[in-house]
Amino acid sequence: MNMSVEKIKLHWLLLGAFLFILPASAGASNLEYPYIYKSTRAMGMGGAYTAVGGRVDSLFYNPAGLINIPQDKGWEVNLLNLSAEAGKNTENMLKDMRDAFNAKDTPGDPDNTASDEQLRAVNDVLAKYRGENLHLRVADFTSIGHSYDRWAFGVGGIGSGRLDALTHQGFGSDGFLEVNADALYGGIGGVSIGLTDNLFAGISVKSLHRESLIHDFTARELVDNQNNLSDYIQKNLKTSGDATGFDLGVIWKFAPGSALKPSFGASVLNIGDMNFGAAGTLPQTVNVGFAINPDISWSRSLTVAADYVDVLNNFKQDKDKAKRLRYGAELQLFDILPAEIALRAGMYENSPTLGLDLRLLFVTISYAMYTEELGAYAGQDKDKRQLVTLNIGW
Repeated sequence: MNMSVEKIKLHWLLLGAFLFILPASAGASNLEYPYIYKSTRAMGMGGAYTAVGGRVDSLFYNPAGLINIPQDKGWEVNLLNLSAEAGKNTENMLKDMRDAFNAKDTPGDPDNTASDEQLRAVNDVLAKYRGENLHLRVADFTSIGHSYDRWAFGVGGIGSGRLDALTHQGFGSDGFLEVNADALYGGIGGVSIGLTDNLFAGISVKSLHRESLIHDFTARELVDNQNNLSDYIQKNLKTSGDATGFDLGVIWKFAPGSALKPSFGASVLNIGDMNFGAAGTLPQTVNVGFAINPDISWSRSLTVAADYVDVLNNFKQDKDKAKRLRYGAELQLFDILPAEIALRAGMYENSPTLGLDLRLLFVTISYAMYTEELGAYAGQDKDKRQLVTLNIGW
């Protein structure tokens, strides 16, 4: 049975229970750390963001970082903040799977139906990509924030959908596709308040709804349900739940007179865990970070930062220290009313990252390249990813 490209792609998005939002729990073979939102800026600089902040997306890393929203730029308003991310194998695997679903019966062989050809073709695709991870993520974080002398605030709505799929070979000729996907939407808001001239505390609250799908699809199951896959998932496989979570953080600018302007940051995210019931749990996480912001005469700003996440090893996938270490830098060449250019680089889970911001008037294109470690230790099972964000705002 023939199916259009658009229909196939839609079905794959629905595999991720794509409603509007969120990522996070790891399956048996995918040991990626759970998260709610990945900032393109943060990922470009190696994920080191706990002591940096400076944008409303600080709410997902350390709410105290709201205080670093530049006052000279006034309000931060993100009318649209749409990001899309894909792993290294995603495009080719989707194309091959589309072709497999389009397979037709063999002319002159009445015993060989289109369904048989599709099953054979799907098994061939699963065998071709055996052990390879398919990753897709889309998200939007529409938000607003402002920083004053001694306090700052940020509030926004988050919507995200994520799909991770890993192919395997069964004991017979059939293969299967291990799917770990979720979707989430809700609101988040927080404040950062100066306890002293140099010490700032932040608190945020979020209320989220989550849809989750963790299932091993056989090749026959995919072929038999290709025309009603979304209904099949909704009725038989999907789980859902709601949760409210709180985050706390601090930023200490401990030597404001220094040429390096160092700061220390710490945050406790998802205090007491965020329990979505049948749709899974986001564990409490303690993170620490350090950053410097030396003055550079020929650019607007330079930030160099390092983070260590999950200090208490609440991520049960592993205890690898290299996966928890992130460091990087951002050089903002200029930021004036009509245009902005920023360059970023870093190391994330022991792999290099690159990032770039280009803004013209009210439109910004942001890019990040990073590698997610899917194994139990850094270097075991790398998945290189490309992340692009389109922002309309100021």
